[in-house]
Amino acid sequence: MLDLAGSLSRGDGSRVHRYLPLVLDAEARHYVRDAVLQGQVSDVKFKVKGPLDHLPFANPAQGDFRVSAKVRNGRLAYVPKGLQPAGAAPWPALTELDGELVFNRAGLEVNNARGKVAGLPGLQLVQGEVRIADLAHKATVEVTLAIKGELSDALAFVNTSPVGDMTEQALAKATAIGQGDYRFRLTLPIHAIDTSRVEGAVTLAGNDVKFSPEAPTLEKLKGVVNLTEKGFSVAGAQARLLGGELRIDGGSRPPEAGNSKASVAFKAQGSITAEALRQAGDLGLVARLARQASGSASYQASLLFRRGIPEITVTSSLQGMALSLPAPLAKTAEAALPLRFENTLLPGAMAAGQTLQDQLTLSIGRVAAISYLRDLSGTSAQVIRGRIGVGLAENEAVPTPNAGVRANIKLADVDLDAWGKILADTAGSAGQTATLASPTADLAYLPTVMAIQAQQLRVLGRSLNNVVVGGTREGLNWRANIAAAELNGYVDYRQPAADSAGRVYARLSRLSLAAGPANDVEALLDEQPASIPALDIVVEDMELRGRKLGRVEIDAVNRASPTEGGREWHLNKFNVTLPEATLTATGDWLASATPAATANKTGPRMARTSPEPRRSAMNFRLEIADSGELLKRFGTDGVVRRGKGRMEGKIAWTGSPLSLDIATLSGQFNVNIEAGQFIKADPGIAKLLGVLSLQSLPRRLTLDFRDVFSEGFAFDFLRGDVAIKQGVARTNNLQMRGVNAAVLMDGSADIARETQNLKVVVVPEINAGTASLIATVINPAIGLGSFLAQMFLRRPLMEAATQEFDIDGSWSEPKITKIDRRAQAAGRPTDTLTKKP
Repeated sequence: MLDLAGSLSRGDGSRVHRYLPLVLDAEARHYVRDAVLQGQVSDVKFKVKGPLDHLPFANPAQGDFRVSAKVRNGRLAYVPKGLQPAGAAPWPALTELDGELVFNRAGLEVNNARGKVAGLPGLQLVQGEVRIADLAHKATVEVTLAIKGELSDALAFVNTSPVGDMTEQALAKATAIGQGDYRFRLTLPIHAIDTSRVEGAVTLAGNDVKFSPEAPTLEKLKGVVNLTEKGFSVAGAQARLLGGELRIDGGSRPPEAGNSKASVAFKAQGSITAEALRQAGDLGLVARLARQASGSASYQASLLFRRGIPEITVTSSLQGMALSLPAPLAKTAEAALPLRFENTLLPGAMAAGQTLQDQLTLSIGRVAAISYLRDLSGTSAQVIRGRIGVGLAENEAVPTPNAGVRANIKLADVDLDAWGKILADTAGSAGQTATLASPTADLAYLPTVMAIQAQQLRVLGRSLNNVVVGGTREGLNWRANIAAAELNGYVDYRQPAADSAGRVYARLSRLSLAAGPANDVEALLDEQPASIPALDIVVEDMELRGRKLGRVEIDAVNRASPTEGGREWHLNKFNVTLPEATLTATGDWLASATPAATANKTGPRMARTSPEPRRSAMNFRLEIADSGELLKRFGTDGVVRRGKGRMEGKIAWTGSPLSLDIATLSGQFNVNIEAGQFIKADPGIAKLLGVLSLQSLPRRLTLDFRDVFSEGFAFDFLRGDVAIKQGVARTNNLQMRGVNAAVLMDGSADIARETQNLKVVVVPEINAGTASLIATVINPAIGLGSFLAQMFLRRPLMEAATQEFDIDGSWSEPKITKIDRRAQAAGRPTDTLTKKP
């Protein structure tokens, strides 16, 4: 018999196990040894009374055994690592504990514990109890915890403890902000720890939660999550998602056949707004498409986690949401467009050790059906193969490719430019032209083989009619054979990338650009010149705005300007081959250093409104086989007959290469045409060429050389140098030589205003001597005045027969003044005549 009572002032908590009676089961004593790891013990009181052979007096009638102590800064591993299976996740220990430790007969208790959870500083243990009812017989640990703190740390508690496996790692990628209340009750048999039971509840009072990085945020989530060792459940939780209210029910489900682990499933119903979708940047393509939407729509969704992979199903009629997407996805808010999105793990992926694969499908009414087979074994999903069908009949199906993505599209209208702009990555699209695929992550979902049939197809600023396209894609390269009303041939298109503005390679048998499409191309060039792709194009039969251009070759690159900084579009080659002429040219299109002026044909020049006008410059050589036929081809018929030679020089203007701005046109060129004749025609039609034909002279004046011009001036050659500045052309050495006369010109013509200020000198009755002199090329550095002075000095008789005129006014109403040098010398007025209608 022992009757003992005592007290201790201090003690080491990690040595408590050494004072337990040896009659207790060794497994129980070792549990205390491994569980109570640290602590400062004080105010220890102990009492032993009774026959020692019955210690620890499980039967109260036999005696008393009680030890109590206050513990400070304790550390309790309520499930010691040694009790768990190899490789199992540890249960987080309780640390910085303050409470009471009691051994009462065969039982152990930790009462009124307060502290923290090891490794999770955001969690505070506000009330903890640990109890082992009988240390002597198959001891079982019962732990009751009441915790408050950061929900992010509570998720870490779940994911780093065995609770993570119990919940199929459904919350492994979840993130959360805000506070929560958490209550757990653990029943842990020491001798069979794998049969442990868990009961718990997590109370959410308005937290923001994301279940995975690609999932949208559940805002202000309210509800209770109930946990057990078999899983968890949520009933009637409420949240805000993508601008609408949401109700959530679900939880874990029993293991399916062939799978030892439980799965996790949720069902939800709610509504979303287009504005919220636009702001959800983590939704990628969906967020970009939402820029073309307005209003709101209701939906139903389910979320299933298997092997830690989320499977999502979303259905909606989209009523209430308007879409301004290109056809065929445009709709009003009132119209219904049934949508179903689903991704499902393949059955073979359920078995352990098998490659994770899923099937992703999207159907949009009867408009489109899309499906992808994906490999999920890596860090991100990889598309293995896919099918896209748009506008197909019900009995039509897209063949399944062995690899890549195949698309069949049959629509009345297909706007690839509009879709490319929508799909473009906004983060990198500033100053870039829209592409058919930007961001790179979306490329795998785009077609690698594509067949398009459309009544109208819009691509790269052009509209094509009655189109059949067969194309392939490799990375950023698209290759296609195109047959349409406007073109026929092969096109290779490399999309813009970070270090390239893209490239178009085309070999076309024919190409026709009507006025509308040509203007669209001009607008594209004006708005986004820095990203116009490089071009390598050959067209055997080119038509522009109804004009046949014959064979056209274009070779251009987008590069850094070697002289002015910034980007420039450098034209290595621009060749046009016609029966009547051949044009060869090179040039550049680059940023202008200063704002340029533009012109209004009905008024004064106005300042250009573009903040960064672009300048085009071109070196050209035009070899002419028949100038009359060349003018006829471009709509100016009946002005010139025959004539061959060349025009060569350099010109520049503000604007794109396809938009010749007369008001800013500057440069210089040389013209040399032989064996031609001006045809009798109204100068009002021929405009400046009509002035050059000099038909007005014999109509208004009685001249000895009337027959020279009346029926059209036939010339042996027409040559001279022309300089242009801001749309005003000037020459001081233009020469025309005919059989009976020669014509020399000096002056200017305003091309934008269609006016002129010319001095015309007519030298008739060309004989061998004067013909030789007139045949001499006038040096522009000397000019017409010096040339005439020298000519008259050497041929004084020629001066008497020479006639001089001033021509000014408009091209259609020229004002002609005959210059009489003798009359001027005598003070008499000169004759002035103005052409009448």
